[in-house]
Amino acid sequence: MARSKRIALIKEIEKARNSRVICYITSDRPGANAQISGDIVPIIHEHILGIKEKDRQKLDLFIYSRGGDANVPWPLVSMFREYAEAGLFSVLIPFRAHSAATVIALGADEIVMTKKAELGPIDITINTPHNPTHPKTGENLPVSVEDVASYFRFLEKIGIGRADETVKGLELLSRKVPPLVLGIVNRNLEQTKLVAERLLNTRKDPMTEEACAQVIKTISSEVYSHQHAISRTEAIRNIGLPFVKKAEDVKIENEMWKLYEEYKQFFELEKPLLAEEYLLANNLEEYTWQNLVLACVESVGRCDVCRQDRRMRRLRKVPPNVQLQVNLGAINIPIWPPTLTDAQAQQHWLAQIIQQMIQQVVDQACAAATQKLIQSLPAEGYELATMNSRWNEEN
Repeated sequence: MARSKRIALIKEIEKARNSRVICYITSDRPGANAQISGDIVPIIHEHILGIKEKDRQKLDLFIYSRGGDANVPWPLVSMFREYAEAGLFSVLIPFRAHSAATVIALGADEIVMTKKAELGPIDITINTPHNPTHPKTGENLPVSVEDVASYFRFLEKIGIGRADETVKGLELLSRKVPPLVLGIVNRNLEQTKLVAERLLNTRKDPMTEEACAQVIKTISSEVYSHQHAISRTEAIRNIGLPFVKKAEDVKIENEMWKLYEEYKQFFELEKPLLAEEYLLANNLEEYTWQNLVLACVESVGRCDVCRQDRRMRRLRKVPPNVQLQVNLGAINIPIWPPTLTDAQAQQHWLAQIIQQMIQQVVDQACAAATQKLIQSLPAEGYELATMNSRWNEEN
């Protein structure tokens, strides 16, 4: 039923705009969040191919995301451009389109925003296996490109200008952020600005070189908080994006918001997954949440959903060389002679069964005692594991 509602709303938007709509949503549900990633490019490509060629002249990307991989906007927008070569490519933003999602929007011929819609600074965050980790959960902590750049600007501002002082500042930073990540940060800072500027130039009505440069400077370096929400009014007046359109002016404001609310319900965006609290409240050592919805690509003809399992378990301070010893009296079973009466054979068989049963009881008792011992030990944090990530086509 939920998909049928979303299809109906997508069709209403398509009718109002004489376009074809593809929706891309990534979860920002606390505890079950996801980011824009490269695996969606071929999936969205399949959705485009599912649209009749004559209907690809005007393509709309309905997007909700907090951002993600800085390498995705260029191939994604370029792909839309190839298929809508003679027409228009637009981005529809009902609510949040931050960071990498903002970069994607910069490549559109028009950005349609509701009153609640938000763009964000394009200081892309880096998340690699080399990133620093959370001390409790072990999760990788994202590193903001602009935060690192701002750190060095701060050093300059307070008067640290000599080479040895700058090196000292770098050493202090590298204690928290591995040098390899800092190298990736530097490369992505320049790449993000370059990609954003090139995307602005892909528009059918390109901006001047000076206007593009000013947009990139403002949206990458002059919005100082990564959490700052850029409204459509600010996008037009302060950022310099004249191709931002109001959703009510193109008669799709209600449909866009209703469609977002359907996805909000599907992803359970307003229901935080408080894993640690759940373990404590239910006195559990670990628990696995299955089939969490992390991302979705949807059009009238198809729906692809990314799901994942997440397991949280408590970590205990287990002392080294813990041994659990169980001493049992010996069970003597006589040797089975070759000539046994039926009664003797039955007695011998019964002794074997008793031995097996006692061993099972002992094993279970040892396991239970070990579990109780571990649970009595002091906790030292939690461990989060993600498992079974997969994209499936769903009805």
